[in-house]
Amino acid sequence: MKKIWLAYTYLQYLFHSKSRYVIHSPFVYDFVTNAIKDEQDYPECKMPDRTFQKYKKRIDRIETIDFGVKSGKSDFITKQTTVGKIVRQRSHTIGQLHLLFRLSKYFQPETILELGTAAGISALYLASGSPKSKIYTLEGCVGLSEIAKKCFYKRRLNNIEVIPGNFDTTLKKLLTQINKLDLVFFDGNHREKPTLNYFEQCLPLATENSVFIFDDIHWSSDMEKAWAKIKENEQVTVTIDLYWAGLVFFRKGQAKEHFIIRY
Repeated sequence: MKKIWLAYTYLQYLFHSKSRYVIHSPFVYDFVTNAIKDEQDYPECKMPDRTFQKYKKRIDRIETIDFGVKSGKSDFITKQTTVGKIVRQRSHTIGQLHLLFRLSKYFQPETILELGTAAGISALYLASGSPKSKIYTLEGCVGLSEIAKKCFYKRRLNNIEVIPGNFDTTLKKLLTQINKLDLVFFDGNHREKPTLNYFEQCLPLATENSVFIFDDIHWSSDMEKAWAKIKENEQVTVTIDLYWAGLVFFRKGQAKEHFIIRY
């Protein structure tokens, strides 16, 4: 059923998506041209690319806790698996990871927040795009957070802080300690209520130049409902649907517009 749903939603996306040449907003056109559609081969991606390929082959075992999946009466599941399998299952495609790099490089955010560290692969690309950024990455599974910490330590990435624990606790505490959020990557709990909850908590720290990135906006009807409500929020002015992710902007003085861009 999941494959049928994804095929259906992807066909809907293809039908409604447009190319950049029909975009009239100067900001959106420049962003799509110089970030989303940028096909340059950046040397900064070599390190995270090597790490990604290496980690996909790891066979050491780990017990994971996933708070984003329900199992019976529980709001989380635990299981034994290998690090390599976690990376292969939870990491994005190389093209999507390179886009995260380009988004970070394009915006040069001072403060980045990631919800859902896993083994730390996506954070590597965000850090490579903007080395001067301070990155906070939250992970519900302590075991995975330790793997990510070691990954960052070996690569001397002292600007990334891994915060383990349930988001319901760690996010609230972190947001009292920082002044703004320039880029947020929501990739930790693919359900409507938690997604909206985390969005609303982060919203007060958004600025006119902030970008919020929501992973898997078409993953389920639940996530599509969350995406629809996010677009309706009065503080949101521009959104871009790339199918696998949704981008949200808060630019003042710009008419509210929603774009579906063929990516």
